[in-house]
Amino acid sequence: MKYARRANIIVALFTLILIFVFGVLYNVSVRKGVSNAFLADREALTADSLQIIEQLQRTKSTDSWQRIVDKYEDLFIAIKDSDSNMVVRSTARSWSLLDVRVRTPFDYQGRAYMISASMRLMGSRSAQTQYLTRLLFIELLIVLSAVILLIFVVYSVILRPYHKFYLLMEDYEHGKPLKPLKLRGNIGRIYARFLKLTQSLDRQQDNQRRIIASISHDIKTPLTSILGYAERLRKTSLPPERQQQYLATIYSKATDIETLIDEFDEYLNYKMEKESFAEPFTTEALCQLLRDEFEDELHYAGIAFTLRNRAPGAGMQLNRARTKRVAGNLISNSAKHVPQPGGRIAIDMDADREHVIIRVADNGDGMPEDQLPYIFEPLFTTDDSRKVAGLGLAICKEIVERSGGTIEAGPSEAYGGLEITIIMPRTDRTAKDHT
Repeated sequence: MKYARRANIIVALFTLILIFVFGVLYNVSVRKGVSNAFLADREALTADSLQIIEQLQRTKSTDSWQRIVDKYEDLFIAIKDSDSNMVVRSTARSWSLLDVRVRTPFDYQGRAYMISASMRLMGSRSAQTQYLTRLLFIELLIVLSAVILLIFVVYSVILRPYHKFYLLMEDYEHGKPLKPLKLRGNIGRIYARFLKLTQSLDRQQDNQRRIIASISHDIKTPLTSILGYAERLRKTSLPPERQQQYLATIYSKATDIETLIDEFDEYLNYKMEKESFAEPFTTEALCQLLRDEFEDELHYAGIAFTLRNRAPGAGMQLNRARTKRVAGNLISNSAKHVPQPGGRIAIDMDADREHVIIRVADNGDGMPEDQLPYIFEPLFTTDDSRKVAGLGLAICKEIVERSGGTIEAGPSEAYGGLEITIIMPRTDRTAKDHT
């Protein structure tokens, strides 16, 4: 149906163009005929004027001129003297816009006069009035064709894309997904931006639905255990040891729910916050912050912690509390998956002219490459050897991107586990290459 409608439009447009071209060509021929007819009428009218002048010059006074002029009922005749005073004019008819007109001077009894004679181009005196009729018809046909072509062009180029865009928005409003389309001009750019926006909204909605479903599941499981143990405590007589065991289990499950809710609340806060206070940080200051916060803790856990700064003096703008949160999430995530004993976590800092590059690597069991793009999504988890669950990495992504940086994951060539790379804008004025 779509292709048939398009074919009909093409045929109609082609026919209209042919009519327009034929009308223009035929109009040239008709114009020539009308021009010839006009010249012929002027010649005839000139001959009539000369004949009238001869009759006027044979009279004894101008008093008899009116009788001579009125004999030519199909002509309009006006005679003026040298002072432009009207002497005689026709009473049978008046002059009109469709008249052929000639003006001829003549002398009468030593005085100069001017005779103006006109006749209708479409009058009975015109032998070729059919040319004028054809001309008017062709002119009308050309104008009509041009108007239709103009309407078609305006609709196709301007109105149709906007109408199509409006229909697409209506479809989207009723739940139909948008598809990439090639629209010309500004409407094409508007649609591309609108499509990008709707796709982003769709991803956010899908993400929100998945987060809600995951949190619902993660809360329901420990809540079921809490209800079960509470029911046993309420309906049965248990030894004190068993009661304490059940209460400890209930407290542990409730703590898990509280931790999940707190983490989700923190994730929402990071999503909704627009600005955060940032201060200048050098790579040395960042290394010192990481040593103070995590070195002893990792040492007591039996995990080797290495810090290397290959870009001394490189500067960034960071929020101290959020930076500690990112580092804590990344290091705790690595600590869960490195071998015990023999675990290793290394943080390397490097820089180029525009960026500071921070790499956090471990010697854990890594992750399949096809799952790496998803580990920063909220509540992403997998049943493979390396499990990444919760909102910690999603919070890291929010903090880094709000600070103007990027974060990505990949395999660690040096350690064999997972490597997280953070790239931040460099702010120190004396930026130099570091290799």
